[in-house]
Amino acid sequence: MNVTWQRLRGIAKKEIWQLSRDRLTAILLISVPLAQILLFGFAIDLQPKRWPSAWVSTASNSQAKSDADDSEVQKLIITKLNQTHLLSIQPTPMSEGDAARAMQKGDIRYIVQIPATPTHYINRSQALPIGLKYDGSDPYVAMTALMLIARLQSDLPGNAQANTSSKAQPSTQVKLQSELGEVAVTSHSAFPHSENSGAYLVPALAGVILTLTLTLMAAFSMVRERERGTWLSLMSTPVSASLIVFGKLAPYAAIGLMLFGLLQVLAHFLFATPWASAAQWFAVSCFIVGQLGLGASLSLLAKTQMQAMQLGVFFYLPSILLSGFMFPFHAMPNWARMIGELLPLTHFLRILRADLFRQANGAILMELSLPIVLFATLMLCTAILGYRRQIR
Repeated sequence: MNVTWQRLRGIAKKEIWQLSRDRLTAILLISVPLAQILLFGFAIDLQPKRWPSAWVSTASNSQAKSDADDSEVQKLIITKLNQTHLLSIQPTPMSEGDAARAMQKGDIRYIVQIPATPTHYINRSQALPIGLKYDGSDPYVAMTALMLIARLQSDLPGNAQANTSSKAQPSTQVKLQSELGEVAVTSHSAFPHSENSGAYLVPALAGVILTLTLTLMAAFSMVRERERGTWLSLMSTPVSASLIVFGKLAPYAAIGLMLFGLLQVLAHFLFATPWASAAQWFAVSCFIVGQLGLGASLSLLAKTQMQAMQLGVFFYLPSILLSGFMFPFHAMPNWARMIGELLPLTHFLRILRADLFRQANGAILMELSLPIVLFATLMLCTAILGYRRQIR
């Protein structure tokens, strides 16, 4: 028994010694669980609130003229809507065109339409018409819209029947009694509702799959050359570091494009999602290059394929949680949103959803693609410079 115990202890000491020499693996073993605790405990909010919103002033009565009292009433309306904690409405109004463009980009999710002369209705004891336009293509936003209407209805006695009858309606009308007098709120979706949640989630899954698959494939490809001892043979050939990097990554770029095309076909025929536009294909190409460049850059740190996989997972985990794929992006704290803005998957999802569900034009999609282009350029330059040093 003592001999067995001594042998077991000796093997364990050897493993601990090897682990202590492999610092990267030891760091990842500690940092990955720690990152999970921080992200799930502090960054994720399962009850989205304070959706970014804007308000516009609508010309509801051509004979009435706006005055200072109208401005105060508009501010009071915005204050009361913000007090629901479901919306976060900007204090200054936007034009209808700018608000519509911001909603297509995903910068705002609600537009509150307030008459330019609200006192015209209040002085005549007429119902003050307020419009609520929301991004119904997002199931979370549509659900919050129903919650907002229900909360406004609950402020009035005797509205219990109205709550149940209007829940399933995309456009509802309620009356709220307050110091503003009678208020009529009409809500409607700016974009078509997604009847099947798969139609909203499956296209976004393409970005998630490409993030993990291409990053790991690129990292494994570069590290495998060193593990097999063929890297020295590559270095002895009359080729530059850029040719090596591009040559190694080119087949995986083609695989990534074919994989995205296949996912597009499946999403279209299984969930009736629209086809991607040319601008989205451009963004996808840049996204694929960026993920491959990231994998090549991670391979500079990894000595084995196991380390490359651990590094890939360390990048993949925050991409899933902080990009807006699983949880609303705006509901996260500021520090989590700052990290999310650095992730290419965040911007890829914005482009995809703006193109497929919000009918954004090519100019908006190209504007949203700029962070992905910058990320792809940075990762490729990092990989080429890193391997150029190794060749020298």
